[in-house]
Amino acid sequence: MRKSLTVFIVSLLALTLLASACGPKAGEPNAGKTGEKTTGGQIVFGLTGNPVIFNPILATDTPSAQINGRVYSGLVRVNENMELIPDLAESWEFSPDGLTWTFKLRKDVKWHDGTAFTSADVKYTYDAIKHPDYTGVRRTDFQPVDKIEAPDDYTVVLHLNQPYAPLLSKLTIGIIPKHIFEETPIKDMRENPANMKPVGTGPYKFVEWQKDQYILLEANPDYYGEGPYIQKVIWKFYADNQVMLAALEKGDIDYMGAIPPDDVERVQQALANTHEFVQIPQNGYTYIGLKQTDPILKDKLVRQALMYGTNRAQIVQEVLKGYGDVMNANIPPSSWAYAGDVLNPYEYNPEKAKDLLDEAGWKVGPDGIRQKDGQKMHIKILTSTGNRILESALLITQQNWKDLGIDVVVEYIEWSVLCAQYLDVAKFQAYALGWSLGVDPDCYLYFHSAAAVDENGVLVGFNDVEFKNPELDELLELGRTEMDQEKRKEIYADIQKLINEELPYVFLYTNNSPAAMHKKVKGVVWGATGPLYPEKWWIEE
Repeated sequence: MRKSLTVFIVSLLALTLLASACGPKAGEPNAGKTGEKTTGGQIVFGLTGNPVIFNPILATDTPSAQINGRVYSGLVRVNENMELIPDLAESWEFSPDGLTWTFKLRKDVKWHDGTAFTSADVKYTYDAIKHPDYTGVRRTDFQPVDKIEAPDDYTVVLHLNQPYAPLLSKLTIGIIPKHIFEETPIKDMRENPANMKPVGTGPYKFVEWQKDQYILLEANPDYYGEGPYIQKVIWKFYADNQVMLAALEKGDIDYMGAIPPDDVERVQQALANTHEFVQIPQNGYTYIGLKQTDPILKDKLVRQALMYGTNRAQIVQEVLKGYGDVMNANIPPSSWAYAGDVLNPYEYNPEKAKDLLDEAGWKVGPDGIRQKDGQKMHIKILTSTGNRILESALLITQQNWKDLGIDVVVEYIEWSVLCAQYLDVAKFQAYALGWSLGVDPDCYLYFHSAAAVDENGVLVGFNDVEFKNPELDELLELGRTEMDQEKRKEIYADIQKLINEELPYVFLYTNNSPAAMHKKVKGVVWGATGPLYPEKWWIEE
């Protein structure tokens, strides 16, 4: 792994990031630019699973992230062009060697309880993530950071042990209040009551959560930025996406992030006068995670057989109705680092899949189920309830694998239970879910050996499948330290090729189904990842 860079490359990046810190601001709304911005009203969203924890440094699930994203703020945020722009930090700069980053903070920020926000909160948050007793999965994101200093109330200095290209993208994570958490030992942070009644600096304040019914936020009158104009934000809970869609059509919710593909044409026609529809390329993908320590799935030939034996093109055409793309590795087409043209496409080939299983020693038994050394080929896939699209995709997958002679079971588990009892503790054989990704292609947290289960049996990253490959580790480390984007693109192409060969996952698809927003919601800026700047939206009744 290279330890140093030329001063020219680092200085060039410094100029670029300083321009980003001082120049790009939030984009102008592309909807509702006419009329006065009004204060008041409410907006209603839907969820198909309960949140797990309202703490951004501990949360790993999408429902929690939706609420955390409005309650908490990070040093930086993402704009509509997938650029990182100031949020709690007004500006930043770093030294010519890339090892010292200095952030200047806003001086007009208060926590929701009225306490002043300072650099001590930033230092506490990052120190907590780096603490040996930290029980979340983001420690490796801050591994290159040796020390965090707060020389005054509005300055934070990060000292790195090596250049770290993805650093800014990691600083979107919400800052938590030191004065609320500091009396709780880091190992017991999950037990702090503030995790269920969060206090942040964001545009909306937490009010109430009635499990399986609703979550209510209200506008923060002391918010440091523009807005918020909409006074109440509500999430209602629904059994699945189809029930949520019915609520959209009835007018019970105002926004739905992905219309089920079967219903797109009908819903667009039915709601043409009341809703705006925008197709958003998903910055993420859906996959089946394969436990690399499992006696069956640890064999690469078996994993490759599962890829060849899954009719993913059929899933895209019949389940997604063409609103998506087959995925063959871990970086989606929406990323600048995508290298799909150099990957094995694993086109559906059940005969090749059978040959690979035979080669791996799994022979078809008298009952039609493959066997090896007295063990039957049984695979249990866990997934969450409430996702009809994934359910339909798994029905096709299950039949495809049964046709290969595999005994396949799909088990549906409520989201918070699935996280707490299986995913967060890495206890499963296989599971099917999706990743929503950040703006940087860095995937260290998902696939590096150091992001798997540690010697104490604790999952320290998102590498819950426990994929460990020394060559990939080296590439992931190099991808983090290389500051030139074109060189990084080459590194991440090699990463994708290796993952495409080794297959810690059966990669399924990336979903591009249209999102729907009620036209009464004005000021919406549509970015590559969906509607942005919710504090700037307003309601025009």
